[in-house]
Formats: sequence, structure tokens, C-alpha cells
Amino acid sequence: MNPLLIGNQIKIDHLDQYAAIIGEAPSKGARSPKLWNAVFKDCKLNCEMVPMDVDNKNIINLLNDLNEDQRFVGGAIAYPYKEVVANWLANKITPEAKKIGAVNCLYRDSNGELKGTNTDGEASLVTFNNRFGSLQSKSIMILGLGGAGKAVASYFASNADSVIIISRSLDGKKYAEKINASWRWWGEISNHINMVDIVVNCTSIGFGDQEKESPLSEEHVVSMKKTAIIFDIIYQPLKTKLLEIASNSNIAVFNGLEMNLEQAVLAYQYAIKPEKDLNTIRQIMMSS
Repeated sequence: MNPLLIGNQIKIDHLDQYAAIIGEAPSKGARSPKLWNAVFKDCKLNCEMVPMDVDNKNIINLLNDLNEDQRFVGGAIAYPYKEVVANWLANKITPEAKKIGAVNCLYRDSNGELKGTNTDGEASLVTFNNRFGSLQSKSIMILGLGGAGKAVASYFASNADSVIIISRSLDGKKYAEKINASWRWWGEISNHINMVDIVVNCTSIGFGDQEKESPLSEEHVVSMKKTAIIFDIIYQPLKTKLLEIASNSNIAVFNGLEMNLEQAVLAYQYAIKPEKDLNTIRQIMMSS
């Protein structure tokens, strides 16, 4: 792997194998390396997950390099490359990922060929159901339709009474039709916010350099049903500006920490094909 392709320093020469989380800046706090490495250590494997910061001009070259390096077992894809990686893999992705159009997990098949899947959607649904119960008879508003947004929208639309997707691009309209959801432009939030039971923020608003911002205003939140729930899939910070506003209005809130853990558990299983069962892996990651 050419180290000049990534913007941070990593050490992998001493490892038998390695995994990676690939994104714009996963070295600045991504949780997956800590979770995966706890399991590698418990299993006494000479393997680590490392963060790889890569810019848009180098992402494809990096993927090509990793594909050729058989020591690379797979890993996670972070913002903003989930759709880029899906396109790069072409037909070498699972049906779930193909439907979503985004990949957050790389793994090698039995022939050693690099493939991709998406564990975001399943993780979001499982963790939400564990906390709040079934989505049946619920109406959902999804904010944002990037890689994670598509995954969440797909799984929620298959289980809820109705889903409305809010995005800034008309491309979202085609995707909404594909999963039997409705679509509205971002400026129409006020027309629908008071009618939904659950809002899921799948944008990056509230994260990184947008940490002090919220995708919904105080006026939006105040107009929501008092029984409503706001699920922000961001987990850094744990309490985003959106969740702070919601809490101040006594709206139930849920952050993305549990979803992040669950997608890591599922992705680890794909990439490593471990002898340990999922519950054991989950417990190790939770304790890390």
C-alpha cells in the first residue's frame, strides 16, 4: 500500500494482516479502530484496523492498491466515500448495498476478491427497535440522503407506515420512489414536521466543522408532536445541537452511538469471518 496516498501516518509493516477505515478524516476520532482492535487483541490476532485519511483525488488509487494487497482483509468506509466505493466495486456488492447504492463495509470473499456491503441500515433499524419498539404505524422523516441516509431510509421504509425523505437534490426523488417513500425539498420541512412521529438526521450537520449547527431550528422542534422521537445518527458529539434543542423541548432523543457499535459488529463478521459469535464480539466491543 502506497503511504503517499493517505494524509495520516500508519504503521502496518509488523502486521500479518490489517483492516482499515477509509474516509476524509477517520484519524480524527473514528470509533471503529478501537472496536475492531479490541476483538483482534482478544483473539490474539496479529491484525489491526488503521484509519486512512484520503482526499478525493487519491481515493480510487488507494482502493486499487488495497485490492492488490492480500494482507488487507477489508474494513469500513466512512464519509464521504460510501457511494464512491459502491461505484468502484460495480457488481461486486451485496443486493442490500446495490439497492442502497452505498457501501460502508469491505471484505474478501472465499476467492480473496474484494467485495462490499452495507451494515448502516440494518444497524440503525435494530438499535432503534431495541430502544423504542416497532416502527409499524409510525411516520418517519429522514433528513439527508447521502450514503448513510440511503441505507437508513431503505430499512426504515420497509418497516414503517410511511417515510418522507428531505434532501437538497432532486436525485433524492428517484431514490424515494425506488423504496416507496415520498420526497420533499429541504425548504419544505416546515410543511411536514408537525405530522411525523420520528425524525432521523442522516446529514453531517452537527458533526465536525458543523458541530454548532442543527438541521432543524427550534421552531421546527417546537412544532413537533410531543410524543415524537429525534434520532441523530451522529455519535460525535454524543449530544449534537439538534439533540440539545430537542431535549430542551422535552422531545425524546437517541444518538448514533449504539448504531455505530452494531454496524461495526456486523462489518467485523463480514471481513474477519470470526469463530466467535456476534454476541461475544458485541460484548468485547462494548467493553473496549
